[in-house]
Amino acid sequence: MQWAKHFVLVFFFLAIIFGVPITQAILDIADEESPQILELFSQVPTEEHLRQFESDLEEYSFFEENIRPVYQLVRYFVRRGLGHKVLLGREGWYFYHPGVKYFTQPYYQDVAALMPEGGDPLEVICDFAKQMRERGIQVVVVPIPGKASIYPDKLSALVDPGQPVHAHTRRFTKELRDAGVEVIDIHDVFLSRRAEADRLNRPLYMRTDTHWTGHGVILAAEAIAGRIKKEFWYREMEPPPRDRYERIKVMVERRGDIPKMTKIPMQERLFSPELVDAYQVMEKKSRELYQDDPQSPVLLLGDSFSRVFQTDAPKSAGVIANLAYELQMPITTIINDGGASTLVRQQLARNTKILRGKRLIIWEFVERDIRFGMRGWQPIFYQDAPPSSADED
Repeated sequence: MQWAKHFVLVFFFLAIIFGVPITQAILDIADEESPQILELFSQVPTEEHLRQFESDLEEYSFFEENIRPVYQLVRYFVRRGLGHKVLLGREGWYFYHPGVKYFTQPYYQDVAALMPEGGDPLEVICDFAKQMRERGIQVVVVPIPGKASIYPDKLSALVDPGQPVHAHTRRFTKELRDAGVEVIDIHDVFLSRRAEADRLNRPLYMRTDTHWTGHGVILAAEAIAGRIKKEFWYREMEPPPRDRYERIKVMVERRGDIPKMTKIPMQERLFSPELVDAYQVMEKKSRELYQDDPQSPVLLLGDSFSRVFQTDAPKSAGVIANLAYELQMPITTIINDGGASTLVRQQLARNTKILRGKRLIIWEFVERDIRFGMRGWQPIFYQDAPPSSADED
């Protein structure tokens, strides 16, 4: 009798294992499409191919589209389950799991298995700064603190609001400075201003989003602009940069990106939108919203922290426009969501003409990308770059 139970158990296990791909193949044929499983054998099974195949399975699977949403909704109501990317904090705060994992796991240099794809970020950044320095362009690195680094107490009541938790980023910053790379420490800026922000009920980050608020944007823009204003070429510009832009406060209704990561159905009912202050920048004379200038001496490389409020609502209210306001001069930008570790530098390598006339590169990336940047940290060599204006002087 025992063997019969084992047989039934094995039968149902095999039915689940083989039933899903067989059913998917039948559905693909019924839709007059080639069975998706055949893609597994269409190329040499490299790591990249297998990852792409897995991604396609998740995106186009019948079971993924029809069964998982129901399961996720049930799990949310029963256990407040939010999926592997999201952590539910206190007082309605949500956190992006990789951002928390970044500072709770060991420093990447201490464990070989944690080394990012491509290479050591420290070496890649130093190499990029060296290549740009050879062209007369200075690089200033700006690691942006993740929300959990500034608001760890909203993640857990066991953490003191004034207790810094960004030990990895502090160590990384010191290593960069020891290697001769300049860094602007936004962590210290935010931590020193958080108490005042709390008192005024002006949080530096959105509760349901990975990104900063308009108030956080302004503090970061002021810190970066303060560094740029020390440059000799900025102080000697003719005519002096002034009275070009003005800034107005606007309210934005925003649905946070963190609930979207849960992929739970009916999000409009389950997660309320958030009202956020933003600060929009426009030309004083024309009243047109801020726009980049490819001829600017400043190039900013950045990720979604540079994009938020800038190219999405309300537009021209992100750190880019507010940096331009603080400087009273436009800048040049290359922005890629999640891709500030490698993808923005690849874009720059495909268009090195953008380096013409540049004096300074501000390289912004969120701190978790030290470990989890998209495509890791690939070394890139910049050939045939045109001389900067500093070379011509």
